[in-house]
Amino acid sequence: MPKDHLLTFEFLSLCFITFAAVCNVSVFFNFHLYLQGIGFSGKEAGFIIGLYSLSAMALYVTASQYIHLGNALKCMTTGILLVVGCGVAYLFANQFRELVLVRIVNGIGMFLVMASCMVMLVAIIPQKKSGLAFSLYSVALLLPYSIMPAVSEVVLPLIARPTTMYLLTACLLLPAVFLARSLRTRVRNRLLAQEKKREGIFCKDSERKNLLRKPVIAILLVNGIYFIIFSALFYLFEGFAVAKGMKNPGYFFTTQMGVMIVIRLLGGRIFDKFSKVALVAIALSITGAGFVLLRVMPDQTWLLPIAVLFGLGMGLCVPPLNSLMYLNTSPQFRGYNANMMMLVLHIGSFTGSFFGSWIIASGGYNQFLVVAAVLAVGAAGFFLAVNPAPEISMGLRK
Repeated sequence: MPKDHLLTFEFLSLCFITFAAVCNVSVFFNFHLYLQGIGFSGKEAGFIIGLYSLSAMALYVTASQYIHLGNALKCMTTGILLVVGCGVAYLFANQFRELVLVRIVNGIGMFLVMASCMVMLVAIIPQKKSGLAFSLYSVALLLPYSIMPAVSEVVLPLIARPTTMYLLTACLLLPAVFLARSLRTRVRNRLLAQEKKREGIFCKDSERKNLLRKPVIAILLVNGIYFIIFSALFYLFEGFAVAKGMKNPGYFFTTQMGVMIVIRLLGGRIFDKFSKVALVAIALSITGAGFVLLRVMPDQTWLLPIAVLFGLGMGLCVPPLNSLMYLNTSPQFRGYNANMMMLVLHIGSFTGSFFGSWIIASGGYNQFLVVAAVLAVGAAGFFLAVNPAPEISMGLRK
């Protein structure tokens, strides 16, 4: 097999495990309404939703450096079992304290799964195909957001409570336990060999210097803003649709995510050929325009065209951001910085759902759409001004 071959068993296995794990995030797209339906206020519901990301955030800050190639597969398996256990627990948790505990454990489980996948991913992808690799990997991250809302529209009328859907989705992760064991057999020796070559380089002082570089800070900040507006749209859109009297809001996400997936499948090589900074700025500007159009649209016939626009903007944004981080990072820090990208993803997810709920509660959905548009366009201008083009050529200079 060629040295720079991308579609290996290891890469495809990580994509599948990631897909199954993220299904257990995207299935909660109606969680805000469910929590309100069992007696929680909108603000309380936003806080409970955000606890998943908050607990994962804490672990990305404190524990990321302890997940390495030698223990990643064991951490992944533990995380899978925790997420499945939470799927069962949602059937019985309906009090505030119970739901707080389940969401925290859910966040811990997802941290172990996703952080382990990312450490392994950056160790196996070819340097010259980083843009394509992150583009294809992001398809595994996106597919659940396209599939689960539409599947839920079909399944929810057939079951008594949404929590049954959460349990069924958790069961999708069980085959991943066996796949992880197979992955251990095939790659453990090779990955440990890579780890030994890098041990002794990583230390707290160099870790801080790595994170305080201007390109790294800029990429992390814009990545966080992207996920603030992404998660706010995802978790709060159904309430917006209900307020506007729209039908079948789940199909908005199916359309949006479908466009994002097509862009990343068919246009993956674009991310290695064109300016990654320009692609990010264009993507955020298009996303901002989508929020403006949601604010002014006269009727529901505009909804799916606007979903296409969101798909175009959000589909172009993440792969070049991840590729820029990869290219701006020395090899010994790539796993750590990749998990810092996951950290700000969770910060954005918590901030988007929590503060988005507060904005809607205080000023309504129209105010929320204006704030989201300003964030997106402001981030585009900031990224162009900072221009974090790779300062480490192909990540080889330390």
